[in-house]
Amino acid sequence: MRHTRTLAATATLLATAGLAACGGAKSASTTTALDASPASGAAQAASGTSVPMVTVADAMSQSTKATSQYTSAKVKISETVHARGQDVSTTGSGALSWKPIAMDMSMTMPQLSAELGGDGSIRMLMSGTTMYMNMGDAAAAKLGGKHWMKIDLSSLGAAGQAMADQMNSNSGNDPATQLKLFTSSADITRVGKENVDGVETTHYSGSVDLAKLAASQDPSLKSLLAQSTKLGLTSMNVDLWVNDQNLPVRIHETTPPTATTKLDVTVDYTDYSTTPVTITAPAAGDTSDLGSAMQDALGSGSDGTSS
Repeated sequence: MRHTRTLAATATLLATAGLAACGGAKSASTTTALDASPASGAAQAASGTSVPMVTVADAMSQSTKATSQYTSAKVKISETVHARGQDVSTTGSGALSWKPIAMDMSMTMPQLSAELGGDGSIRMLMSGTTMYMNMGDAAAAKLGGKHWMKIDLSSLGAAGQAMADQMNSNSGNDPATQLKLFTSSADITRVGKENVDGVETTHYSGSVDLAKLAASQDPSLKSLLAQSTKLGLTSMNVDLWVNDQNLPVRIHETTPPTATTKLDVTVDYTDYSTTPVTITAPAAGDTSDLGSAMQDALGSGSDGTSS
């Protein structure tokens, strides 16, 4: 799920920095199988044969394989971050594609209200390396009346390119890569059947030792772990709910109590698809290009790795 968190958090970082620059995702661990398709499961039930049981490791592998067939989904995110003595909460929903990268999300950060007024909402659009953000009338007042901020990360030098690489990396945006954390851990158990927003799912839970996985030779997993290392994380508590097609319905991550940076993130997935999310750029007359201002802001110390 770090894929959505990376996009949303980096977008918020850019938005805030931009304004400042302008001044103003059964009970035992070996009991019930996940069938690869509802149709085949029904056929087996009708013939009187039982569904073959699989291990948790096999179930995780099946889920990774099923998810890798898709390139986009609708997502709903809820996140709380505690870092440097501050708590930041974010909620949002929208559509995300990871091949190619594109996003249309509506986010809410109550902390922004104190700075900008309004309800702290942000509309975020992204295609490739270009991001557009609308933070409402209060922010527009600081941008000469223009509601949209445009930032092309590729034009912001090394810091901007690092952000672009992170946000466009498949390891950060592809849910199948997220599932590799579950596949790579021996400490995942099957909790049982649970209903999530009206969908029958199987719940898996456990922990992932990020430090042990740091030596992984899988390029996508290695990149994903690098993001966690930058946050000082060594382990995560993880929960996964998958439907009867082996697709993730919900992923929940929390840090252990001893972590310096504390995260509590839930991402829900629906409407998996192979159709990319398409973005229509806002009207140029209502858009302020923050390229040069953001380059100055990033040069002052922001590195885009905040969660």
